[in-house]
Amino acid sequence: MPISKTTTQAAFPYLNVDQEGTPNRYMNLPTPAGMRSTVLFGLPLRSFLTGEEVTDAAIQHYIDEAISEIEHTLDLYITPVTFRERHDYSAHQQFWSRGYIKVNHGPILDVSKFQLSFNNGNIGPGSFPLIDIPLEYIHTQPQEQTMQIVPATGVTVSGFIASIYSGLAFHAMGSSGVSNWPGAIQVEYRAGFETGKVPALLVGLIENMAAFKLLSIMGPILFPHNGVSISIDGTSQSTSTLGPGFLQNRLKDLNDMIEKQMDAAKGYYQKRFLIDYI
Repeated sequence: MPISKTTTQAAFPYLNVDQEGTPNRYMNLPTPAGMRSTVLFGLPLRSFLTGEEVTDAAIQHYIDEAISEIEHTLDLYITPVTFRERHDYSAHQQFWSRGYIKVNHGPILDVSKFQLSFNNGNIGPGSFPLIDIPLEYIHTQPQEQTMQIVPATGVTVSGFIASIYSGLAFHAMGSSGVSNWPGAIQVEYRAGFETGKVPALLVGLIENMAAFKLLSIMGPILFPHNGVSISIDGTSQSTSTLGPGFLQNRLKDLNDMIEKQMDAAKGYYQKRFLIDYI
């Protein structure tokens, strides 16, 4: 019976099959209540002017903004996303490189389609690919965002080449002599992190970035000045608050942590440099 998708790969730790010990490598996504007890703990989240408290909806707004910024910056998706892509066909690459393609997003979780169609159609209901590669043949390198076609268990190499490459060349391109075709390879796959398996590093980055955004915008309202002095009939009283100086120090600390966490994520998930197949 054909499989509906390839085996789901672990995004972190990369390609692990079992985990032992007690470190909690994953964390739940940040919530307003959780942020109040961690990165925002002890801060007076109340307007000095109106007395209004910062709502959970406001904190959630900055959490969502932080997640979106991280996804745009790193091209890492905090929850799984299904992508459909088209890649150019090359007869040379299909045969000698075993159908090597580098997809646009990663880490790859699993693949649900690998098709070849020499028309301008799209993947989906009603489409008729020329070749629908059995998913048992799909080999992925999740972190490198690559796919190749490799014989499955029980399939001989000669039979594999005859059924995939020779048949494809004969039926699709052999008579015309065309060796390249734009968008002929169509793939569908999931990328990102499975529910409950978001690395603690990225959760901490989301929290720090959300706190930085909130304090940057609302800080002047929460920390308007350093001191208050009241004088009545020769009697005076004064009090000092943490004030803007504390706010600036807190923002600097958050910014430093964000830079370190962002750098660590870029390194592990290979997002520092653009590397492609030549």
